[in-house]
Amino acid sequence: MTGRPPRHVAVVGAGAAGAFFTLELSRLRPDITIDLYDRDSRGPGAGIVMSTDFMDHVQRVFPRAFALPATARGVWNRTLTLCGDERIWSGAYGMVGLRRRTFHSHVRQLAADSPRVRLIRRTVTSIPEGRDAPDVIVLADGAGSRLRTSRREAFGTTVTAGRTRFLWAAAPVVLEPSFVLKDLGPGLLIVHSYPHAADESTFIVEADPTTLAGHGLDDRPLPELEKRLAALFTDELRGAPLHAQTAGWQPFRTIVNERWHDGRSVLIGDAAHTVHFSTGSGTTLAIDDAMCLAGALAEGTAVPEALDTYARTRQPVIGAAQAEARESVEWFETLCRRGRTNGHRTVFALRSRRPMNTFDRLRDRDPEFTAQTVHRLAGRPTDAEPRDVPLTVGGLILESRVAEADGSGGKPAGLVLRTADGAVRCPVGDDATAPGALKAAGARAVGLLVAAASGPDESTARGPATIAAEAAARGFDFLAVPSQTGTGRIARTRRAEELTFAGALPVVLLSAEDLSADEINTLIASGRTDMVAHLPADPPEEPT
Repeated sequence: MTGRPPRHVAVVGAGAAGAFFTLELSRLRPDITIDLYDRDSRGPGAGIVMSTDFMDHVQRVFPRAFALPATARGVWNRTLTLCGDERIWSGAYGMVGLRRRTFHSHVRQLAADSPRVRLIRRTVTSIPEGRDAPDVIVLADGAGSRLRTSRREAFGTTVTAGRTRFLWAAAPVVLEPSFVLKDLGPGLLIVHSYPHAADESTFIVEADPTTLAGHGLDDRPLPELEKRLAALFTDELRGAPLHAQTAGWQPFRTIVNERWHDGRSVLIGDAAHTVHFSTGSGTTLAIDDAMCLAGALAEGTAVPEALDTYARTRQPVIGAAQAEARESVEWFETLCRRGRTNGHRTVFALRSRRPMNTFDRLRDRDPEFTAQTVHRLAGRPTDAEPRDVPLTVGGLILESRVAEADGSGGKPAGLVLRTADGAVRCPVGDDATAPGALKAAGARAVGLLVAAASGPDESTARGPATIAAEAAARGFDFLAVPSQTGTGRIARTRRAEELTFAGALPVVLLSAEDLSADEINTLIASGRTDMVAHLPADPPEEPT
């Protein structure tokens, strides 16, 4: 690798990442020669998703970037969730679906028309070496990158498979952008669908392997599977057939690379990282990678420094995006295994699985949906916020779902609950507690402390429905669950949400953080807990 700025760059892969890198570098440095390699065969079809805000941002630099025929796109501002027998609309503002192959062909041609760009139709199987080798080789050849895989140790590549399986398909019909939560009993089939053309939609089916096996959907030949799924979703598809874009069921594979460049080779887009399709951000992140790398190489610094700048800039951004995607993945995986839903609260949980969507934000942008969610929570129309919706705990009717905890060692001795008659302190015990004896001594309600789960697998080991039912049978009136370790909303409330969904007893989330009113409302509206209490940390010991 040279210690001078690049004069010759090779780009392996002419999808969104490779094409936009080529466009940007050619714009910034028209003196650099760029070889853009496009593989012999094309990848899967169907659609990709972007926001209109992001498209506007890109078009300020490349006005023709999205100059596609109107027949190759679909636009929407709200999403339908089919949840049991309910049709629940909620906002998803300024979203666009694009026909993947049309978009990729368009931006590839834009890149090929740039100065000093040579479009080469050939599959690259090895890194160019020798005297005439390029100064930089950009690996933009997707999640299955052969060139990255052949140097797995150099890049520090890890690939993690998700628990569920999905089938990516296209349907020759314009569908509403929607989530379908189809209860097959037991287990759900979940559909992510959206229009990406005037005559076609993307239709992704996701399910737990146990559900697929239980209904004989896991080992069918692909043509038979297409027909079987089309029959199961005949109403949602309006009788249209399905055409699979992937070779049968497969897990989503999250790709992480510890190092994004090695020698002259550098990774961008899906070759560098993958982010679950439920976030709809894969193409956006790939284009941002491309623009960042092109900008770093165009600065005129030596190649090693430019690649270091790119990696330092983008790796933290992608790390945050993948952490958020893990939460989204976990939420869908848990939902797939439950086999039943809870109407508006389930849809609110779906909408708020990403941290940016809070109660206040959704209320501002989608007041009708948010009001309906609170009405269902209260059992009647109300202007109250979720934290102020009355809740029955034992023989108490609470005026507020925000409690006060006391105790030490990270365990509450009791909760102070707010009723119309004033504050009532209720003890919280463990499995050895006899709630009947405490009530005989004057306690008006008694809670059971339930240990937090260490991870998604452990969280269902005992069975939340069993835990809740046994606690109710013993005379407990509510369950107290400490928030769990983790940075995201879903990770912190994993056990509390499962027990809330079980529905046998009210659940209070014991938070070590002093949560904002907005976050408390978000957790309650989404069914991740029924109440919240702040459990202060123990004060530091005085030095002796």
